[in-house]
Amino acid sequence: MRSKRITAIFSPEKIVLFGYILAISIGTALLALPICHTKPIALLDLFFTATSATCVTGLFTIPIDQFTIIGKAILLLLIQLGGLGLITMTIIFLSFFMNFGLGTQLMAGKILEINSWKRIKKILITIALVTIISELIGTLLIFYALRHDYSSLGMAWFTSLFHAVSSFCSAGITLFEQGMMTYKQSYLIIITTAALMFIGELGFITWQEIGEWVRAKYHKKQYRFSLHSRIIFYASSMLLLCTSIVFWILEYRNILANTPVLQTVINTLFYAVSFRSTGFILTSVGSFQLATILLIMGISFIGSAPGSTGSGIKITTFAIFLASIKAAVSGKKTVTIQGRTIPLSQVYRAIAIVSVGLGWVFLTTFCLLITEQGFTFIEIFFESMSSFTSLGMSAGITKALSSIGKIFIIVSMIVGRIGSFTLILALKLRKEKAAEFSYPEEQVMLG
Repeated sequence: MRSKRITAIFSPEKIVLFGYILAISIGTALLALPICHTKPIALLDLFFTATSATCVTGLFTIPIDQFTIIGKAILLLLIQLGGLGLITMTIIFLSFFMNFGLGTQLMAGKILEINSWKRIKKILITIALVTIISELIGTLLIFYALRHDYSSLGMAWFTSLFHAVSSFCSAGITLFEQGMMTYKQSYLIIITTAALMFIGELGFITWQEIGEWVRAKYHKKQYRFSLHSRIIFYASSMLLLCTSIVFWILEYRNILANTPVLQTVINTLFYAVSFRSTGFILTSVGSFQLATILLIMGISFIGSAPGSTGSGIKITTFAIFLASIKAAVSGKKTVTIQGRTIPLSQVYRAIAIVSVGLGWVFLTTFCLLITEQGFTFIEIFFESMSSFTSLGMSAGITKALSSIGKIFIIVSMIVGRIGSFTLILALKLRKEKAAEFSYPEEQVMLG
């Protein structure tokens, strides 16, 4: 009975939203402690910082070096919680209110969109293993590359751990003095960072299936990946390839000019992975061509895989959206991908997510154009897109935003991190009652 009451009150979307707001609020309170910063920081800037870390965005209104080692440790914890939050934080939160009985299992299944509790447990184990192994190996490799640059081994270890966690969680936040530009000549750090970003962006459900595929191969058994993972594999590969080619075409006479072939290849692949969600760059945003900035906004809007550490509308949503356009142009009544028919309800949700996402970015841009002065349209638009997609790249205007502008970006970061997820659940859980009648059908003119 208790589980049923809690389940009825705390719907999945409410739990996720409440979890993030609670984490941001606690993070703000902790960062406000005198031991967390070297000089006084305005409460709004602390709230902005906590939101950016929890939503793994990476936008800041103050230099990160204003925080002490304790403050940076709190930021690291917020990044880890926020990066894994859409899955683990929600289920952990549920466990505080009810036993892991049928009610919790049903709720967890709705959150993860999985019917089998046995599979949910497998995915939770996968999350733990992939996270620990990836971040541990990443920390060791990064430490090996920068160990001689710090007088204190303890600080070198902490900086390496911070960067590894931030890369894996798609936060794009680093303690390096000049960001990734500090180590733009270090192949080891660049490749390690790119690998961590890619692993985090691929999604834990996909990694769980990869593990099952490896076990099946070991036992010489057949294994078929789900449509979800097949879409992720194909779309991620195509997105990586196309982004790399277009980026090279746009920048080979600009930031890629006069660089060795190997470095050009590594940097191009690094950017292709980073643009999807993390936002690490080896130069300043102002160094890119305008066409490249437009490319960055488009790629970050698509984002990463569902159930990953990244954000955006999600790559499966974009795939279904494109498939629906193809079906409409072809005159087909059903939307199909790789020999499978996509349920009409998912097609509607994909179209809604894309439309609402674009609408929100334009609304944020419109509001910022009213409240902020002295910035170009592209700077404002890029800031709006970056906050919504959790990309965290900025044209350099974040620190100069007004108080109202900062609030708009804070809201956009939260909506971007949980908006698509909560929208899916809201549309999924509100089942329509069987209609006792239907309205007459009538066609209208379309453009």
